[in-house]
Amino acid sequence: MSTQTNRQPSIQRLFLQLLKKNRLQHAYIFEGKAGTGKKEMAMWITQSLYCPQNEHGACQSCETCRRIAEHHHPDVLEIEPDGQSIKIGQVRALKEEFTKSGMESRRKLVIVKDAEKMTNQAANSLLKFLEEPDGDITVFLLTTAKHRLLSTILSRSQLIHFPQLPKLDRIQTLVDNGLSKEKAAILVHLTSDANEAEELAGKEELTQLIQTVWKWYTFISKKDDQAFVYVHTDLMSLAKEKADQYLVLDLMLILLQDVLNSQVSEDYSFAFTSQQDDLKKDAAILRPLTIAKMMEVILTGKKQLDSNVAAQGIFEDCSLQLIAIVKEGR
Repeated sequence: MSTQTNRQPSIQRLFLQLLKKNRLQHAYIFEGKAGTGKKEMAMWITQSLYCPQNEHGACQSCETCRRIAEHHHPDVLEIEPDGQSIKIGQVRALKEEFTKSGMESRRKLVIVKDAEKMTNQAANSLLKFLEEPDGDITVFLLTTAKHRLLSTILSRSQLIHFPQLPKLDRIQTLVDNGLSKEKAAILVHLTSDANEAEELAGKEELTQLIQTVWKWYTFISKKDDQAFVYVHTDLMSLAKEKADQYLVLDLMLILLQDVLNSQVSEDYSFAFTSQQDDLKKDAAILRPLTIAKMMEVILTGKKQLDSNVAAQGIFEDCSLQLIAIVKEGR
């Protein structure tokens, strides 16, 4: 069974009972953030339906399970966006398949990935099928944005919410995918979206950017005016793009959250794991109100970026304000 399926045990148990009692409904919406196991769960349920050894769910090792995992089973159909959307032609082709009897069984199963990206025409076409299902067919609609689905599709489907996985599980998933534990810990604090985390992990400059922001923070925490100069000499050369400028401020916020949260809980899981000893020392010195004021400066900086204020000016101003707050608040 896939690791992601194991991480949603209550949903797994629910569908195992439905499978045993042969009580699957004809349409389900799997809703939740990317990386919560929606696709893996849909595939496991599909394998369990067809697996010849499915008393306790899919064995995931027989020929049938492997063919489904490799997208080679003729009675399992998958749709995903063609470009930016799922188009009506894709749904029509799907409905054409519905009219045919199963090639290997009477049951057909459909998985629609990124269902919120259906055009209105495609969604209305699919709705007609959901209103009048033809044959032994089950549809799984996977989405990160259920509010973008037609209300009529929502009302004709069983909604299953996939909760966000714990941070430690998300860190382990990224580590399993080849990231260092240090980088994975920072990424799960930057975003709860697994796809976005993977995308950020692919940025060549990320490691250097993390190190640079840490050095910027170090100057500030030591009340060193070099923090102002460092913006010009090092920080801006890395943060030329708007997305990277936001990332700089987000990383600084995470550093401050590490300091603040470590004051509250001894079991807090640091984002900046390699620097946690230094952060604990700061936590012992800085007052919570001081840290809160520092975080407010960074949040104001993000709003200024939204208003297209020049990033260098924002970072320099943040340096001066943060140093002043540290001097005043220790």
